[in-house]
Amino acid sequence: MYWNTACLIVEAGADEGVEDNKSTDYGKIATAISTMQKRGINISLPLINQSNFGFTPDEPNNRIIYSLKAINGIGDDVVREIISHRPYTSMEDFYSRMINTKIVKKSQMIQLIKAGCFVELDNPDRKQTMKYFLENYVIKKADKLTLQQFNSLIQFNSIYSIIPKQLEMPIRHKYFKDYILQDCFLYKRHIDPKSKRALPKCGYNDRWFKLDKDAMEFFQQFYPDTIVTEIVGDYFVISEKKFIKENDKKLQPLRDWFGTEEAVEAYNTCQLKESWKDYAEGTVSKWEMDSLSIYREPHELIELDNAAYGVVDYFQLPEEPKVVSWYTRTVKQEIDGENYWVKKQFPKYEIVRLAGTVIDKDKDKHMLSLLTTTGVVTVKFNKGQYVNYDKTVSEINPDGSKTTIEKSWFARGNKILVSGYRNGDQFRAYKYVDSIYKHTCNLITDIREDGTIAVNTERVQIDG
Repeated sequence: MYWNTACLIVEAGADEGVEDNKSTDYGKIATAISTMQKRGINISLPLINQSNFGFTPDEPNNRIIYSLKAINGIGDDVVREIISHRPYTSMEDFYSRMINTKIVKKSQMIQLIKAGCFVELDNPDRKQTMKYFLENYVIKKADKLTLQQFNSLIQFNSIYSIIPKQLEMPIRHKYFKDYILQDCFLYKRHIDPKSKRALPKCGYNDRWFKLDKDAMEFFQQFYPDTIVTEIVGDYFVISEKKFIKENDKKLQPLRDWFGTEEAVEAYNTCQLKESWKDYAEGTVSKWEMDSLSIYREPHELIELDNAAYGVVDYFQLPEEPKVVSWYTRTVKQEIDGENYWVKKQFPKYEIVRLAGTVIDKDKDKHMLSLLTTTGVVTVKFNKGQYVNYDKTVSEINPDGSKTTIEKSWFARGNKILVSGYRNGDQFRAYKYVDSIYKHTCNLITDIREDGTIAVNTERVQIDG
């Protein structure tokens, strides 16, 4: 096991893992680990009480323990702190000494959980560990609902339908209030000449709002005419004060429910769901890619219908591309010191597809490290292709700032389809005009249970 660990460290370029600040080459690491796994060597998840800067041999358990340094988003300083405070006796011990003291930040803890650092200390089910952390250290659980949380729960209801059906009408009145009291419907700020009280600091006694066509029908059905102050054309002008008084009566059943334990529990559940979407969405396989840039769980594309998309196993392809036909091109050629245009024949290669996850890229060489279901492949693009798929698409705002519309397709963790052919120890991204595949690269945006996928075939276009 010590020999295998030494080989892994060398092949992964991870000898610097001892303790320096050199950046991690995730492409090399993934390639080296893939090679080891094919040889039947067990590479364990990083373990909070056992992992070190580099890969660590664990002879009693016949495995190599993954490096803490190689976890995305952790950093050498935090790794040193984690190691220096060991051992940890429980998750509560880790929380107390590392999270409560803010030595480990929230984002770093999320990466540690995704990487599986606590599967032996706490729960082998990483999702349960993540749930506990989000519930207790990320969201602010409510004991009772404030006005701000009232508004948040109304918004949550539009997504999760958590409010009892018998309260649908009060919710409609809440939305109606928010709609008609918008500034765009403000008709006038009213000063009451009959009022004997001093004028408020705001400079008026009431605000009047003019209803539009959409609001008129609902208002006439549910609100009294005593709220109306004027009629302008076909539309009512209403008093804000009088309207709110009536509207409050209609919202009271909703407020009563908001004071119940059921409402508080629903609010906290929604908070957890939203937090999960922000920090923990996806399968455990995706978590491993996010945190480790490798898969120990099955690859996210393991269920892909390869035949349907023309996807092949790179490692089963011959090193020399398969010639399917020849074509003729006119090229310039120097003969006896003179340039002539001559016709030459060129081989036309069979175009196939690879599917995989981007784990690293080399902008200078226009290459990607692509982790397929059978191993890591180096994919070579020409300069134009690479620049097109790697660029961040942004639009310029009126103030000169930029808004990102679409990120690079070659960002680590993205899943892509690449068309081309094998040439030696690389896969060259390529297509012909008459190829069945119209694009050298497609971004996979969704992987369905039936093995089908959704893809983007073109980069987002910005006018101008």
